[in-house]
Amino acid sequence: MPPGDAGSGYYPARVIVDLDAIRANVRRLAQGAPSAAVMAVVKADGYGHGMLPVAVAALEAGATWLGTAQLDGAFALRAAGHEVPVLAWIYAPGAPFAAAIGADIDLSVPAPWALIEVIRAAREAGRPARVHLKVDTGLGRGGSFLEPWTDLLHAALAAEQRGEVRVVGVWSHLARADEQGHPGVHAQIEVFEEALRRADAAGARLEVRHLANSAATLAVPEAHYDLVRPGLAIYGLSPFAHRGAAEIGLRPAMRLEADLALVKAAPAGQGVSYGHTYTTTRETMLGVVPLGYGDGIPRHASNVGPVQVAGRRHTIAGRVCMDQFVLDLGPGGAPVAAGERAVLFGAGDDGEPTARDWADVVGTIDYEIVTRIGSRIPRVHVGSADGFGGTGVSDVTAAVEVPLPDQEATEALGRRLAGLLRAGDLVVLTGDLGAGKTTLTRGIGAGLDVRGPVASPTFIIARVHPSLVGGPDLVHVDAYRLESLDEVDALDLDASLADSVTVVEWGEGVVESLSEDRLEVSLDRPRGTGTDPGAPDPGRVARLRGTGPRWSGIDLTGTGVAVGRVGEQADPPADVR
Repeated sequence: MPPGDAGSGYYPARVIVDLDAIRANVRRLAQGAPSAAVMAVVKADGYGHGMLPVAVAALEAGATWLGTAQLDGAFALRAAGHEVPVLAWIYAPGAPFAAAIGADIDLSVPAPWALIEVIRAAREAGRPARVHLKVDTGLGRGGSFLEPWTDLLHAALAAEQRGEVRVVGVWSHLARADEQGHPGVHAQIEVFEEALRRADAAGARLEVRHLANSAATLAVPEAHYDLVRPGLAIYGLSPFAHRGAAEIGLRPAMRLEADLALVKAAPAGQGVSYGHTYTTTRETMLGVVPLGYGDGIPRHASNVGPVQVAGRRHTIAGRVCMDQFVLDLGPGGAPVAAGERAVLFGAGDDGEPTARDWADVVGTIDYEIVTRIGSRIPRVHVGSADGFGGTGVSDVTAAVEVPLPDQEATEALGRRLAGLLRAGDLVVLTGDLGAGKTTLTRGIGAGLDVRGPVASPTFIIARVHPSLVGGPDLVHVDAYRLESLDEVDALDLDASLADSVTVVEWGEGVVESLSEDRLEVSLDRPRGTGTDPGAPDPGRVARLRGTGPRWSGIDLTGTGVAVGRVGEQADPPADVR
């Protein structure tokens, strides 16, 4: 189930990640370091972009290593089927080293205590650990300074002679590579070179020597060695304070957007949000954006955060709250209604804000802006995504939501779906009584141009509607009273499936055996709405998901708003906004 409100999969905002941008950025970085292999750093859940899909895209673009700070990330990469070298480098005493060694995870060794525990774990695992000895060349953070590091090197090589470890790498990290030409970069390279000389003199047989982060990959070729470790740049963000992403050939991959929850008129002199730190100066329209610091929106963005709505930039009005903030949309102009899309940041196209813009106004770095976005916001991965894990194949399309305010909108969705359907397709509908399953099917029938009327098949169980235009027939099935697969088999739907579009109401858990390829549609009332007969109808929300190879390349988002896993992102049609 996607993040969001438990039980619904719905959230009024989304993070859209362009995997084609990830691929292009990795290729750009590889071109900038042609003599070195590329380790794609996917720590912090891929800098907030989603570790597993980013890893797939990076490997497809030519990366041959993966790096993740924490061990849990490395275990997740192995569980997903990735067999490339994976390096993890942050842990504390008592970490599950034996499990990491068993999973063939490379381990950074920064200090003697770590080597002792890794050796102990290697004995337990019954195989040598692959270790990278980290030397502190001047960052003053992880690793050992040169002299104690030299003792660590000799201890590790002695353990290698005993068959307990394999010293495969020596590495370090630069403190000021983003400050181009800073003398501290050259000073660190000199210390690293000395460490390498000592390793060579001690007889180390290294596979890789690595020092370069994103900035050094782009601008310090003498730091490339055997392997570069870009992180931020993979995601299309510039590591340089005074050079933008486009200037260095990168494209930001993340877009954060939300649907306005409320738009209302406000008089002049109206205070806005807690503490009334913002007051309207004229009659205006206020828009409520359903994102807040509980989602990772910086509270420091109060009264300064840039947001684009309907092609116009606005600034957050008043304080950012836990779950929402307010925009002053201004008086008059083009009408903006609830449901209008608000873009907090993206690639900068058409004047939209960027993560760098947000970083500048709140006094931080764009690393923090993208990585702090909360996990409860669904990640939608777009751009020819081939899937998750090591298989490179996904058989589940994006989860897509379509608001259906009335019966006409439900039929209109059915007609749009008909444009995607072909002979052999199975559509499985779920939803409570009165949710609109038959209404949706009526729209599908109209779109397919079949003989009607399309009505509930409850008492007939299955009804065939022949095509009037030489296309596929529509087979409309009600599985409500079917209690077993034998009863499904008795309908002999297999005989007509190949030549028809088969729509099954109440089909979840009953008809999946008919085909591995199916379009699943659930129809639900929005959360929090009641069933009081005297209350106005709140409408419905349709949730669409394609399963199986047939749907793996199909773009469903033209029918609504993508909120789930892998698929193409498109603006929702005007009639479903």
